[in-house]
Amino acid sequence: MASNTVLCRAFGGLSLSRNVSIGGIASVGLHEVICAHDGAGASVLAWYLANLTVDAGMEQVESKPVFWVRQRKAIDQGRFYHLALPASASGDAVPLMMTVDQQEKALWACEEAAKSGQIASIILETTDYSLTAARRLQLACEGAGTRMIVLRRGSTSGRLMPSSALTRWKIEPALDAAQDMTGNIHHLSLIGGRGVRPGSWKVKIDATTFSLSVVDPL
Repeated sequence: MASNTVLCRAFGGLSLSRNVSIGGIASVGLHEVICAHDGAGASVLAWYLANLTVDAGMEQVESKPVFWVRQRKAIDQGRFYHLALPASASGDAVPLMMTVDQQEKALWACEEAAKSGQIASIILETTDYSLTAARRLQLACEGAGTRMIVLRRGSTSGRLMPSSALTRWKIEPALDAAQDMTGNIHHLSLIGGRGVRPGSWKVKIDATTFSLSVVDPL
């Protein structure tokens, strides 16, 4: 069984011990980012969570790569934004990219990559997936010490579909974003998961490092 290290702080040093019963974000396992309106913010959040470490928020663990799998239908629907990585990014920070036509193949690729133990984190863009598929991915991650971030579309009704994700996040533009000329101010919410107490924060996205920092708790 992989290490159960907990990422106690994130988003510029914010303590998550009050929001997650285990004391923070589990470093191994499945996490979800729910996207309804702002694909760019969701992609940055997924990238940030995939690279988050205990000691330094954006450093890679053991120089293992991040594997980014994009399902064609999710791309065609225009829900998510493919990151234009900053020129200052190191070679280790650039993800391995794969675009897959069928959802079944995308899920299979993620499961096999998770089982390999050769990937630090996996980011999956998908239209949706079943609870059974989520559990398979969760088990694959836990068995080999891999973290997976799933970019998942929000439903029009706002209802959350069942999932085995350890944490579920949502990010969207702040209502007062017009006052911010950069457009980098967003509302970040922890909306569900195992032992999760929901919380919301106003965050600022750093466009050069693709990191997030809390501006104000909500």
